[in-house]
Amino acid sequence: MSYDDFGDDLGLDEMGALTERHLAKILRIRSKLTAALPLVGPLRQKAIKKKLARIDNILAKSGYTAQKQAASAALAASGIEGIGGMQFQAMAPPGIGRLVRLPFYPVNATAGYTTTAGAAAASAINPVFIAVPAGVASGLGQMTLTTPQISWATLRIVGFETAIKVNLGIANPGPVLLVQDLQIGGGANLFTHEDFADAAIYSANQPEFCGLRDYPILKSPNTAQVTVQMLDDVAGESLTASCSLLCEVLVDDNYGAHIPGPYARSGAMVRQGGNFVR
Repeated sequence: MSYDDFGDDLGLDEMGALTERHLAKILRIRSKLTAALPLVGPLRQKAIKKKLARIDNILAKSGYTAQKQAASAALAASGIEGIGGMQFQAMAPPGIGRLVRLPFYPVNATAGYTTTAGAAAASAINPVFIAVPAGVASGLGQMTLTTPQISWATLRIVGFETAIKVNLGIANPGPVLLVQDLQIGGGANLFTHEDFADAAIYSANQPEFCGLRDYPILKSPNTAQVTVQMLDDVAGESLTASCSLLCEVLVDDNYGAHIPGPYARSGAMVRQGGNFVR
């Protein structure tokens, strides 16, 4: 029986006391109508509410108590009977050796940048740096970040990420971190832009990864490097930031050879021409 023709074939308007069979059928359809109410459009809701009022009137005439109606409504809302459901979403781990992060370190710190080693002091053990223009509203000079040598594994680079926390001023959009010239061992720039670009393009908060011109192999003694620069127009503001390479571990001296993701397999990297050996 559909919701639209409910009651038409039973002559419910003329019925007095209900039999147990009719009562069970009415309650079952009432539960479905109640559960469907929040899932339909306004016109449908209006029709369903009209039918529910009609059902409640019939139940009242038959001596069906309000307590029993409340219990029936609670049962319908629980999803045990009628229309109900549940859904959830969980993030799966990326797999062994997949999408690992390799941090860049401020090994060539310049004035205006602070690391765990101090103001304008290089750090090879902590990748986080703080950029603070001193005295007047201005940008800072350029600083080069470098990854460590990875002697225990062969990696394929598959992306670049930034993590930025801004300390805002009053009525100001806040400082901006710029990035430029991502390269491996002095090779070609992996960014599509030759000059600086907003580091937010590569933010870890973006729902998808930002692609690179190539996904080269990173193997010791080669390292990766990127140039950063902080820009602002209000003195005293600051930002805290770090940069990382996204990599796939192809071979690990301790854990063996992994099966890389399809985006990192050599067969998926087919190209013609070019000057750099894969």
